Amino acid sequence: MANPLFVALPTFLIVALHTAPSWQEAVLWWIVTAFGISVALLLFIYQGVRRGRYSDHHLSVRTQRLVPLVVGLLCAVIALILLLVLQASQTLLAAVAAVLVCGICTLAITARWKISFHHVGAAGAAAVLTLLFRTMGLLLIPFVAIVGWARWRVGAHTDAQAIAGTALAVVITVVMFRSFGLI
Repeated sequence: MANPLFVALPTFLIVALHTAPSWQEAVLWWIVTAFGISVALLLFIYQGVRRGRYSDHHLSVRTQRLVPLVVGLLCAVIALILLLVLQASQTLLAAVAAVLVCGICTLAITARWKISFHHVGAAGAAAVLTLLFRTMGLLLIPFVAIVGWARWRVGAHTDAQAIAGTALAVVITVVMFRSFGLI
């Protein structure tokens, strides 16, 4: 399951547990983040598939991505605001900000070209965890490659779409962490 909405769940849990002052705050931060980044959008997409608005839960038809992307961005903004109110860690805020900026960029790109959301999610998670744990995070690089191979194998993406998704996520994550003073 390399769906970026699923990949986000353990990624944000790890970040919250690693950076929160207590496990209770970590769980609260994670619930806010999980709902705002993943759960709300998953429910919206699955409801849309069930009602026939979307062909599948991967949003494979590029023209069907606009509304779910906008809904996802709005949910992420709400999550970010709640995390600010809850005084979440700078690391978690930077990671959520990276999701927002990647979402805005993919929204602009997908209007004209099909970028790999799976790669944005996989590479973004790998970048966040590498910036947080350094060498240990580098162990996730093969995960990004496996996602690329799988998406290519099923004919979902070209090499260029996969590379673009990876590059976008890594660059934006690094820029966000730098802008939050974390690197």
